[in-house]
Amino acid sequence: MLVLAAVYYFAMPVAEVAAVRRGTAIAAVYGTVRIEPAFVVHVRAQNSGFITLADPFAAGRGAIGKSVEKGQLLATIADETTARQLKQARADLQAATERAKLPVPSSELLKAAEDNLQRLEKVAASGNVPAVEYARAKSEANRLRSSVETERIEREQNLETLDATCKKLEAQMKNSEIRSPIDGLLTSIQTIDGELVADGNELFTVSSRKNYVRGEVNEEDVGEVKPGMKAALQLYAYRTRGFTAHVTSIQPAADPTTQRYTIVLELENAPDNLMAGMTGEMNIITGTHENVLLVPARALLVDQALIVKHGTVRSRTVQVGYRTLDFAEAMGGLSLGDHVVVSDQDRLHPGEPVRQRMIDLPRGRQQP
Repeated sequence: MLVLAAVYYFAMPVAEVAAVRRGTAIAAVYGTVRIEPAFVVHVRAQNSGFITLADPFAAGRGAIGKSVEKGQLLATIADETTARQLKQARADLQAATERAKLPVPSSELLKAAEDNLQRLEKVAASGNVPAVEYARAKSEANRLRSSVETERIEREQNLETLDATCKKLEAQMKNSEIRSPIDGLLTSIQTIDGELVADGNELFTVSSRKNYVRGEVNEEDVGEVKPGMKAALQLYAYRTRGFTAHVTSIQPAADPTTQRYTIVLELENAPDNLMAGMTGEMNIITGTHENVLLVPARALLVDQALIVKHGTVRSRTVQVGYRTLDFAEAMGGLSLGDHVVVSDQDRLHPGEPVRQRMIDLPRGRQQP
């Protein structure tokens, strides 16, 4: 008989149960989260030509994730035409600068005309020089002064034009150097070494190391969310850790496709190796009830729960209050210490004898 009883006992199904406890129930808005970089800069080509990746990034897409510093060279774009034009322009400017050190062509003629005018002035008083000759010499000196001034202005304008041409070509050559606009991480490479690129082509994406939490909630819930509210986060990359955050802002427009609203949050206990692209879930806390009965949320099917009492499954209708992903407030239908079934409820039936296995669920914000 003992053997038969043992066989019968071990043949009974096993029910995983957890105890109803007292604790703090919270009302929360559920949402999904994604870690996003604070800044993302798309680096584009400023001229056309064949691109050469800098040595640290010669691996192409294999270099994605590398750290970059502001101003660091990412690539260069060959522009042989501009290089030839710049070389010629610099040579022209140098030649013009050397010529500018010499007197203007009309300066020698002006000196001779002024010397002649001074000579005529000395003898004009004696009447030995006809007045018309003196007037002609004076007119010639004035004409040459105007010519010298005109040649000087033209020389200065020519120097300015050549200098501006050099600076313009130097700027174009500088544009051929693709440099990182910020400190951060190289998160995208849209080109390959030696490729012909056009002006305006997107080449790289650089993201800041500083990240923020981008949450999304449904349209029917966003009205309950306010800046400053606390949130409990679970990131899939850290299954054994919980995180806290607070709402910093709510973007005013919904995604036109999903009609979900974006909530910006700031982590209060961010891990050192938090990376953009990580995802998870959140509960934005909108209210609390202290010292109430808490039942694991996974024990409820809407408002129905199974309990195990005296080794037998029994059904209960639960009056549910505040509810989150982990726990729900049991306002009625359950008592402190009840053993609620938390898994495989569809395999169990009221009145069925079972063995129970107590499991330890995360305590969340419960109180003992």
